[in-house]
Amino acid sequence: MKFVPFFIYLLCSILSETAYAFEVEKLFMPGEVITGHKKLESDCKQCHVRGRTTTQRKLCLDCHEKVELDVLKKRGFHGKNRKAGTADCRVCHSEHKGRNANIIWLDKDRFDHDETDYKLLGKHQQTECSGCHKQGKKFREAPTVCINCHKQDDVHDNKLGNECTNCHNPAAWTSEQFDHDKTRFKLRRSHKKVACDLCHVENSYKDLPKKCVSCHLIKDVHKNRFGNKCQDCHQENKWNKNTFDHDKDTKYKLKGIHLSVTCHSCHTRTQKKQTINKTTRNCYSCHRLDDAHKGQNGKKCQDCHNEKNWLESSFDHDTKTNFTLRGAHKKASCQSCHQTDTIGEKTDTACYSCHKHQDVHKTQQGKNCDNCHNDSSWWLEDVRFDHELSNFPLVGQHAVTGCESCHLSSAFKDAKSNCNDCHKGDDIHEQMFGTDCQQCHNSNDWLIWIFDHDETEFKIEDAHREVHCNSCHLKPFQENIQQYNECIDCHKRDDIHDGNFGLDCDKCHSQDDFKSIDIRSMRNIEQ
Repeated sequence: MKFVPFFIYLLCSILSETAYAFEVEKLFMPGEVITGHKKLESDCKQCHVRGRTTTQRKLCLDCHEKVELDVLKKRGFHGKNRKAGTADCRVCHSEHKGRNANIIWLDKDRFDHDETDYKLLGKHQQTECSGCHKQGKKFREAPTVCINCHKQDDVHDNKLGNECTNCHNPAAWTSEQFDHDKTRFKLRRSHKKVACDLCHVENSYKDLPKKCVSCHLIKDVHKNRFGNKCQDCHQENKWNKNTFDHDKDTKYKLKGIHLSVTCHSCHTRTQKKQTINKTTRNCYSCHRLDDAHKGQNGKKCQDCHNEKNWLESSFDHDTKTNFTLRGAHKKASCQSCHQTDTIGEKTDTACYSCHKHQDVHKTQQGKNCDNCHNDSSWWLEDVRFDHELSNFPLVGQHAVTGCESCHLSSAFKDAKSNCNDCHKGDDIHEQMFGTDCQQCHNSNDWLIWIFDHDETEFKIEDAHREVHCNSCHLKPFQENIQQYNECIDCHKRDDIHDGNFGLDCDKCHSQDDFKSIDIRSMRNIEQ
């Protein structure tokens, strides 16, 4: 194999000065070179030294001067990559493989960009190669200045120059590292969180105002009444939190609810700075509209109210009046009893004076409400009343019967006390025994009754015991029962004698059986 190059070298040396030299070299050429080297294809000595293989690297660098300079200065890929700086060029860039052959052996996935003059940091590591290396351009021609790629991202319209790295970094384009403290306006506290464009409107960066009022004029709720020195009360930490100490800087210390009251509640929007110290400091000057007493209790609000809670009165009704508040009275509003709010007027302390509109009894129970009602609650569940002291003591079933069963309205004295008034519907006798139900019935149970007919003028004996009450008692009675007690009164239809033997049936008949006849009685009749 070593003999063939030598033979070519010898042959070309002989014909070197003749026109046949190229034809001989072309005869032994392994293939066409790439399009870029096409113009050199007719002169092999531009790339090859005849008979030698070790001097080809020098010839390559003679043409590729920029690569040679990179190697000498140890910059770029060929200067920083150890193999690229020492190995022969053909190791990576082999030729004679055709016009369209790719003689740059580059593995994009494994290529270490740190061996170039531009290390990939932050977001650049995730960027596609084609983002910087455009088609048709050499890799070394890729831009390395930020503005070349990020010109469209420059919201400053080049007003801040091309040194993007002064503020931005590869971690994220929107991540700013500009040190504002190096300017004439240092950013402190809340100003550090403010977006740049809030102060730098339309990318203006020169001759910007530095006074608070220049930016915060739109937030000046005082409408310039307190001047332009916002820093006297406000701070950079929080605009809405002022540093003005009302306790030290004024003659009126803020306590209780006053600590959370807005300035405008006392200092009206029309009040000028010069008149602030002349603001009236008595309660009534601010709370005039809150005066539910309409001025009738005077203007010394502090006698009853305090700064803790305007609606919570400090007035002690138990010690300062003759009426101690107990139970539900503690929760009642002042206006419930003091409806006129007249200073010095004596309020009637009797229950009926306030609760007369709640008297459902229509004055039947009198005006001493506390006989039944108490301070805990006006309503029924807290009412104390002993029915045993009334004209109708509750006994038996009456004790467990609901009040509304007898008292159909709150006018309790309208309730009836006679049995028949309530039990008329239960009277199966239909008043034939009168309306004095208690003669037979009692309060233990309506169905339990006791009546001894023998205690009347007509004793029931023998066959009469089997006769139903209704057989004799045929008409209803309203008061005392007046019933006939002669035999003929009931047995007139049974008198087959048609009255021929008189009306004294018991002379012949007995109560044992009306049809049986006592012979001895008949003899008495004959005699």
